[in-house]
Amino acid sequence: MTYEEHIEATKTYLLAEGLLIQSGMGMAAAEMVWGAAVQVIDAINHRLGARHSGNNHDRDQIVEYLVDTYGNTDLFAGFDSAKTYLHNHFYTGRLNNAELFRHLESGIDFVNRMVELAEREGAES
Repeated sequence: MTYEEHIEATKTYLLAEGLLIQSGMGMAAAEMVWGAAVQVIDAINHRLGARHSGNNHDRDQIVEYLVDTYGNTDLFAGFDSAKTYLHNHFYTGRLNNAELFRHLESGIDFVNRMVELAEREGAES
Protein backbone atom coordinates (compact mmCIF):
# COMPACT_ATOMS: atom_id res chain seq x y z
CA MET A 1 0.00 0.00 0.00
CA THR A 2 1.03 3.61 -0.50
CA TYR A 3 1.05 6.37 2.08
CA GLU A 4 -2.22 7.70 0.69
CA GLU A 5 -3.88 4.27 0.76
CA HIS A 6 -2.90 3.79 4.41
CA ILE A 7 -4.36 7.20 5.32
CA GLU A 8 -7.57 6.39 3.42
CA ALA A 9 -7.84 3.04 5.23
CA THR A 10 -7.31 4.86 8.54
CA LYS A 11 -10.22 7.18 7.82
CA THR A 12 -12.41 4.32 6.61
CA TYR A 13 -11.78 2.32 9.80
CA LEU A 14 -12.65 5.33 11.97
CA LEU A 15 -15.87 5.81 10.03
CA ALA A 16 -16.67 2.12 10.46
CA GLU A 17 -16.03 2.40 14.21
CA GLY A 18 -18.75 5.02 14.52
CA LEU A 19 -21.23 2.96 12.52
CA LEU A 20 -20.48 -0.17 14.53
CA ILE A 21 -20.91 1.63 17.86
CA GLN A 22 -24.25 3.00 16.67
CA SER A 23 -25.25 -0.56 15.77
CA GLY A 24 -24.32 -1.87 19.22
CA MET A 25 -21.29 -3.78 17.97
CA GLY A 26 -18.66 -2.55 20.42
CA MET A 27 -16.31 -5.49 19.99
CA ALA A 28 -16.07 -4.92 16.23
CA ALA A 29 -15.76 -1.15 16.76
CA ALA A 30 -12.79 -1.78 19.05
CA GLU A 31 -10.97 -3.66 16.30
CA MET A 32 -11.63 -0.85 13.82
CA VAL A 33 -9.73 1.56 16.06
CA TRP A 34 -6.85 -0.90 16.33
CA GLY A 35 -6.90 -1.29 12.53
CA ALA A 36 -6.87 2.50 12.10
CA ALA A 37 -3.88 2.72 14.45
CA VAL A 38 -1.97 0.12 12.44
CA GLN A 39 -2.77 1.85 9.17
CA VAL A 40 -1.67 5.31 10.31
CA ILE A 41 1.54 3.91 11.79
CA ASP A 42 2.23 2.20 8.46
CA ALA A 43 1.57 5.52 6.69
CA ILE A 44 4.15 7.21 8.93
CA ASN A 45 6.52 4.36 8.21
CA HIS A 46 6.28 5.35 4.53
CA ARG A 47 7.03 8.97 5.42
CA LEU A 48 10.10 7.91 7.40
CA GLY A 49 11.34 5.68 4.60
CA ALA A 50 11.71 2.85 7.09
CA ARG A 51 10.75 -0.71 6.43
CA HIS A 52 9.43 -2.46 9.46
CA SER A 53 8.14 -5.99 9.58
CA GLY A 54 4.70 -4.94 10.77
CA ASN A 55 4.94 -6.27 14.30
CA ASN A 56 4.05 -4.40 17.46
CA HIS A 57 7.68 -3.97 18.48
CA ASP A 58 8.33 -2.04 15.28
CA ARG A 59 5.15 -0.03 15.77
CA ASP A 60 6.30 0.81 19.31
CA GLN A 61 9.55 2.13 17.84
CA ILE A 62 7.71 4.43 15.44
CA VAL A 63 5.56 5.78 18.27
CA GLU A 64 8.69 6.29 20.40
CA TYR A 65 10.34 8.17 17.54
CA LEU A 66 7.32 10.50 17.28
CA VAL A 67 7.24 11.08 21.04
CA ASP A 68 10.96 11.90 21.00
CA THR A 69 10.55 14.18 17.98
CA TYR A 70 7.39 16.03 18.95
CA GLY A 71 7.28 15.57 22.73
CA ASN A 72 3.71 14.29 22.87
CA THR A 73 3.89 11.59 25.56
CA ASP A 74 0.09 11.12 25.35
CA LEU A 75 0.78 9.00 22.28
CA PHE A 76 1.94 6.16 24.52
CA ALA A 77 -1.38 5.90 26.36
CA GLY A 78 -3.41 6.12 23.17
CA PHE A 79 -1.35 3.46 21.46
CA ASP A 80 -1.65 1.24 24.52
CA SER A 81 -5.44 1.67 24.49
CA ALA A 82 -5.62 0.60 20.86
CA LYS A 83 -3.00 -2.16 20.97
CA THR A 84 -3.69 -3.72 24.33
CA TYR A 85 -7.25 -3.00 25.33
CA LEU A 86 -9.21 -2.52 22.12
CA HIS A 87 -7.48 -5.21 20.09
CA ASN A 88 -7.89 -7.72 22.93
CA HIS A 89 -11.52 -6.70 23.48
CA PHE A 90 -12.32 -7.73 19.92
CA TYR A 91 -11.33 -11.31 20.80
CA THR A 92 -12.34 -11.49 24.44
CA GLY A 93 -15.09 -8.96 25.12
CA ARG A 94 -13.55 -8.34 28.54
CA LEU A 95 -14.10 -4.59 28.73
CA ASN A 96 -17.26 -3.27 30.32
CA ASN A 97 -19.02 -0.41 28.52
CA ALA A 98 -17.33 2.33 30.53
CA GLU A 99 -13.89 0.85 29.88
CA LEU A 100 -14.69 0.29 26.21
CA PHE A 101 -15.77 3.88 25.65
CA ARG A 102 -12.78 5.24 27.58
CA HIS A 103 -10.36 3.22 25.45
CA LEU A 104 -12.23 4.02 22.24
CA GLU A 105 -11.88 7.72 22.99
CA SER A 106 -8.19 7.34 23.81
CA GLY A 107 -7.55 5.21 20.73
CA ILE A 108 -9.41 7.57 18.40
CA ASP A 109 -7.54 10.56 19.83
CA PHE A 110 -4.29 8.66 19.22
CA VAL A 111 -5.19 7.89 15.61
CA ASN A 112 -6.23 11.47 14.88
CA ARG A 113 -3.03 12.84 16.39
CA MET A 114 -1.01 10.33 14.38
CA VAL A 115 -2.71 11.49 11.16
CA GLU A 116 -1.61 15.04 12.03
CA LEU A 117 1.94 13.85 12.68
CA ALA A 118 1.96 11.87 9.42
CA GLU A 119 1.13 15.08 7.55
CA ARG A 120 3.79 16.92 9.49
CA GLU A 121 6.39 14.27 8.71
CA GLY A 122 5.50 14.62 5.02
CA ALA A 123 5.90 18.39 5.14
CA GLU A 124 9.30 18.13 6.80
CA SER A 125 10.78 15.43 4.59
